[in-house]
Amino acid sequence: MTETSAHGRCIFKVFLSVVLVLFSAGYSGQRASAAASTGSVLASSVLAADVPAHASSFVLLPQTQRVLDTRNPGQSIVEAAGTRTIMLTGPIGVLFNASVTAAVVNVTVVGPAKPGYWTLWPTGQARPNASQLNVDDYIATFGGALAVPNLVTVPVVNGGISVYSSAGGNVVVDLVGYYTPSTTSSPSTSSGRLLSRPAPTRIYDSRNSSVMIAGETRTISVPDSISSSTSAVVLSVTVIGLSEGYWQVFPSGNNKPDSSNLNSFAIGAISANQVITSVNQNGQVDIYSSGGGHLIVDLVGSFTGSNAPQSTDGLFVPLDSPSRFLDTRATSRIAATGSVEVDVQTQLGHSNIAAVAMNTTITDAFLAGYVSVTPAGSSPTQSTSRSTSTTNVIYSNQTVASHAIVPVSLRGFDVFTEGGGQLIADISGWYVGSSQVASYTVRSKVVQVTTIGCVGVAAWPVGPIRTGSGPDAVKRLQLRLLELGFWNSGADGDYGSSTKQAVMAFQKWTGLTATSVTDATTAAFLNTTQCKPVAGRTTGDLFEIDKAKQIAFVVRDGKVVYTFNVSTGNGKDYDEEDQLSNGRVSGVAITPVGNFKIYKERDEKVYEGNLGSLYRPKFVVGGIAVHGSRSIPAYPASHGCIRVANPVMDLIWLENLLPQGAKVWIHD
Repeated sequence: MTETSAHGRCIFKVFLSVVLVLFSAGYSGQRASAAASTGSVLASSVLAADVPAHASSFVLLPQTQRVLDTRNPGQSIVEAAGTRTIMLTGPIGVLFNASVTAAVVNVTVVGPAKPGYWTLWPTGQARPNASQLNVDDYIATFGGALAVPNLVTVPVVNGGISVYSSAGGNVVVDLVGYYTPSTTSSPSTSSGRLLSRPAPTRIYDSRNSSVMIAGETRTISVPDSISSSTSAVVLSVTVIGLSEGYWQVFPSGNNKPDSSNLNSFAIGAISANQVITSVNQNGQVDIYSSGGGHLIVDLVGSFTGSNAPQSTDGLFVPLDSPSRFLDTRATSRIAATGSVEVDVQTQLGHSNIAAVAMNTTITDAFLAGYVSVTPAGSSPTQSTSRSTSTTNVIYSNQTVASHAIVPVSLRGFDVFTEGGGQLIADISGWYVGSSQVASYTVRSKVVQVTTIGCVGVAAWPVGPIRTGSGPDAVKRLQLRLLELGFWNSGADGDYGSSTKQAVMAFQKWTGLTATSVTDATTAAFLNTTQCKPVAGRTTGDLFEIDKAKQIAFVVRDGKVVYTFNVSTGNGKDYDEEDQLSNGRVSGVAITPVGNFKIYKERDEKVYEGNLGSLYRPKFVVGGIAVHGSRSIPAYPASHGCIRVANPVMDLIWLENLLPQGAKVWIHD
């Protein structure tokens, strides 16, 4: 299973470029578990419409209660494969003798943390095949600046909840509220019932006005939520941070709480989380940002207050433990703009399901984009977008989890991915009521079409690589480069010189800025590029050097076998000491164009030439040779020779790619 300080200028550019993509149609979530399973679900030929006796109403705490912070004195980091237990009821529980069927907590993994997943479930039960929070390889590189939050609804059976970490790390758990069964003979109640909207409604977007500055608080009006009839509102909050910092959501006019709801771990970072909070008497909430940034708020629904009529609609029915209802890794990855429907009614054995509380995860994300969870059949059948989203993906190979309270139709719910990836859904419980009618038919499966004669898109998406990235992430990069014909020394997980040279060659070929750094843009191009480079000549064997792109191709029978990074003559005048005669040698550093043949070769690691030593040279014309060098920059830098990296020159000798008499074609 897969799962800081500020990025700096380079990462800022990456995030800003991604932001334009993510928010063109709306904003929009490491692997959740090693196994692929549908979880503990029920199946019934006759769906029940009863209201279970443990159907519960929601109670929002007046102020969030911190129930675990492993950074505190007397606490310790959660070890890899370690578990912590948090008692909520009973003599040592924060809720004392309250009757609790499920808890709503805001969980934040605080760096440094290794790639892995986190699972919360009822204490005393077997740990389920589910997860609610993830740290992937790239996020883990931000070390102490890392802060990954997610709201979690977790059933409570024996008065406590357990927290498991596959890879270890520090975690903060804040209790937001809880569900409690009715104390009367009838489950019907007034307060704490969910009123979900048919679809989330956008109620605020600072991009339409002005960005929030560091330390600013903004007041947001929430429609249909006067405090006398509303005990809490459910919001989806997305932020684009201007710097590292935290965000807090609370009733307007109240003091800021001690806990946060979201975190921005770097400049330009996009973070989203669902928030449950009360409103003031005017139906308003305040949102505070310590570091500033843009703010987007969607209204998902609300919980009734004490003045609401009594009903069973909107009561919550927790499952025994979070259960996996969807895992596309068991079948195939969902292509970009694809979706998959999940029939919860049949799996749960009930027909009176209005909504579900769930955790959605996208892993092996193919491209940046968003994930949207909506009632099945609520969007036009062939629609390639959604108006709102649940999760944001900002780079390839990302894994992101997100809490969602989502209404369902008679067909269940639909999970849509803009950029493609593997989709996972774990359900904690359901809300009593009428399912929506599905307005549109089931959508046909979106599949990725491979261009004829090409290798196709990446089977295992490549993500951005930076200092601290793990070997598995680097291996994905190396294998993809080899698949596309950009030679490197193999999938050893080391971002060494041959890998950097292969990345630079790929960047030159695709027209990207040649940096040898695998940033988010380079990773996206690697994932979506389907075909190897095409030779300039469609027949014969030759060594082709493209001076314009500064790359070379080994061509066999008209097809490119290898692509190398090269550096040719810089075109400048030179007047230097002759290393052999101690005289002077002058000229213009030009690599000539034309058709040539290898006329001489020297298998010497230090072959002394007039202008310096050459590594295992193969001479093309005059004193100009293809030879190894420790310096192969992104631009022409030689006196006229064709420089390749020393490992590439070793490959040329090992596989006899440039024997005496081999054809060499050099062109602009």
